[in-house]
Amino acid sequence: MMTDLNWYFYSDTNAKAGELEELLLKKNHKLKSFQLLEDLFHKLERTPHSILFLKAYTTYNVYDLCQEISMKFPSVYLIILVPENMENTKKAMRVGASNLLTYSDATDEINDVILQAQDYMKQRASKGEGVTHLPKQNSRIMAVCGSKGGVGKTSLAVNLANAFIKSGKSVVILDANFQFGDVAMYLDLKPNRTIYEWVKEAVERGRYGIDNYVSHHSSGIALLPPPPRPEFFEIMTEEHVALAVAELRKRYDVILIDTPTSLSEIHLKSLDLADDLLLVTTSDLPVLRNTKLYVDMLDSLHFSEKVHVVLNKDSKHRAIEAKRLEGILQNPVFASIPDVGKQMTTAINEGLPLVLRNGRHSFSKRMLQISHLILPPPEEEEKKTKRFALSR
Repeated sequence: MMTDLNWYFYSDTNAKAGELEELLLKKNHKLKSFQLLEDLFHKLERTPHSILFLKAYTTYNVYDLCQEISMKFPSVYLIILVPENMENTKKAMRVGASNLLTYSDATDEINDVILQAQDYMKQRASKGEGVTHLPKQNSRIMAVCGSKGGVGKTSLAVNLANAFIKSGKSVVILDANFQFGDVAMYLDLKPNRTIYEWVKEAVERGRYGIDNYVSHHSSGIALLPPPPRPEFFEIMTEEHVALAVAELRKRYDVILIDTPTSLSEIHLKSLDLADDLLLVTTSDLPVLRNTKLYVDMLDSLHFSEKVHVVLNKDSKHRAIEAKRLEGILQNPVFASIPDVGKQMTTAINEGLPLVLRNGRHSFSKRMLQISHLILPPPEEEEKKTKRFALSR
């Protein structure tokens, strides 16, 4: 049986709910009004079954505020109240609103919106979607990035994901290359649904559950695929990336974002959301030149502390020594990955990550080492704690 719904009203002008409150009382619903945004946020953190009427006009832009609330509290059903000259249904849906009312709407229209909200929340509760899933406390978001295509970003993401799986982590890859992402090909998956369907079918209707849009590999890796066609990229926004990551954090220990090479708001949002930036480069001079420009950009965005340089395709025949490479990039090499040319190509063509294809290979062992460098196994953390305690 569904718990009682929570009906809230917020206005930054201290306006009264008026007719809205009266209509809800007739239906035996109590409307609680808020004048301070921090009080509203405090309440929303504790009440998953919530319907919020949002009337902001003076201090906040109602659409911007709606977007902030929808990202922080994705389970809240949001109804925007706007003057007639601000009515924009498409924009309302894009920022996470479930419905929209204008100040001049008649009683019947307000009633319809109330009933729609009530019916939707009942359906969601009956499907078990009303349960709030809080983000995993120790979830880690990693963006695999690079300045140039072909340096091995996707190979690193896919194989590192398998390494984390072997360490007992639940892992999902968000393929943020929304035009030409090919993580699914690396895993030999043919997704039926993607982030595009999630945005169209769920997000634009105020629903944020993402499980039905995630594909699963036999190894245990989950994948949120990119849109099925390059032109569908146009509807995707950085807000969708943030919402997707917020949802994935409720289910997975590790979220790996395979970022696009071209710079965009989506790319920058992926970097901003990440706890770690795995910057993939090779020792080839053209790649290094672009990587240095990329490092400078990260520094200007104050992301430097999150950067871990990963030297891919490393061999004794490298074009430039590691120390000189570090000097050029002004960053230490966090990890190096051996050059496995033909074997990697075969693994990609077969859709079977090299870590799974040959777990004893030096490449596979290096992937496991890198996964432990980023997320030390519990026993190593325990040893560190004990050594620290003894040294005190």
